[in-house]
Amino acid sequence: MWIALRLFFRKLYFVGQENIPTKGPVILASMHPNSFVDDFALGAFSKRKLRFLARGDVFKTKAAQFFLEQMCVSPIYRAMDNPQDVKKNIEAFSIYTNTLKKNGTLLIHSEGICIHEKKVRKLKKGTARIAFSAEEENDFKLGVQIVPVSMNYTDAPKTRQDLMVEYSKPILVSDYKDLYLESPSKAILALNEAIYEALNNKAILIEDKENEVFAEQCLELTRNNRFIPTFPIFGHQAQRFIDEQETTKGIKTLFDTQKHDFTTISSQANTYFKQLKELGLTDRVIGKNNNWFIQLILLILASPIFITGYVANCLPIILSRVVTNKVVKTIEFYASVFVGAAWFFMLIYYTILIIVLTSNFGMMGLIVVLTLAITGFFAVLLRDQYLILFGKLRWIKQKLTQSQKLQDLTQQRLNLLNTLRTHNIPCAK
Repeated sequence: MWIALRLFFRKLYFVGQENIPTKGPVILASMHPNSFVDDFALGAFSKRKLRFLARGDVFKTKAAQFFLEQMCVSPIYRAMDNPQDVKKNIEAFSIYTNTLKKNGTLLIHSEGICIHEKKVRKLKKGTARIAFSAEEENDFKLGVQIVPVSMNYTDAPKTRQDLMVEYSKPILVSDYKDLYLESPSKAILALNEAIYEALNNKAILIEDKENEVFAEQCLELTRNNRFIPTFPIFGHQAQRFIDEQETTKGIKTLFDTQKHDFTTISSQANTYFKQLKELGLTDRVIGKNNNWFIQLILLILASPIFITGYVANCLPIILSRVVTNKVVKTIEFYASVFVGAAWFFMLIYYTILIIVLTSNFGMMGLIVVLTLAITGFFAVLLRDQYLILFGKLRWIKQKLTQSQKLQDLTQQRLNLLNTLRTHNIPCAK
């Protein structure tokens, strides 16, 4: 799964992992925009073993219960799924509290629902109730700490996008002891507010549907204004997150305080991106169109690696797409099913390759399998670069036939960026 995620995502940023206590009971209170991919990412790159919580309705069969328990997944029952099952939470809570008593780590999606959007939804009471239940059973001496985790995807359902995970400073549950003894409901509300505030502070937010398209356009400009290297795939730098958060904050301020200017600038942005689409171009090639010739030569030289890796590994990926497109009904589950299917089919595929090739060619067959796996990994990375190059070649073609249009587009982009920055929307200066 670790390798699958490195291929699924283009870039992964985990900022603030030092805020996760190295010992003692911990609850990771996470946002939930991308179904099981949230769990895969947090679990695969966590230094602590996590116990996950999943909807109770997936535990219907004995087989499901067995396999999910092997993966450290426990049920949580929601009224929205089946009101009659909520009473089962009494038994389920004992699993959570026992995990905390043993200094374990729970991953809880505190919003209680998976929605694909750049927004922190109102938190359910489950996280606070579990934390207080564990502390109350131990006279508030357990030392449970809650670490809010903000999940920031560039485009959650799609492959080869980026994920920025931000860990906030831990909240000590025992700090709410006096309030809890006075009024449990007030303590739950206060703790929820603290978690919500921390999640918001570390999230890239688009809270108003009315400005969603404009915000995504500005985020695209922001990304294309900053050089983002292919390697390393995994990083801890906060600057990428800071750039995008400042952009969305500036958009919200403009939307809330200067509606007329917002309408004018968003119309300007829509015109620019519409013209790009008509020409078959993207903002990336307008913002970054240097060194294309050197890139062309390098990619021609790398083409044998790409072709070998792509052809040798395309079958499991095609099967994964077919299964995902057939099974998935809602966008929130698309990425999760695809990652799981790709991991499953790749495992079967390479198992067959190893058996067939090693039985016929011995050690040489194993070397061939390893070579196909390595070239497959680099084929994914090279595919990104080929797509960028093809975009640049389209830009060159348009420049030869519609030079004035491209000059106008370049000027429109500069004017748009200057207007945005005048209104305190930095777009990564």
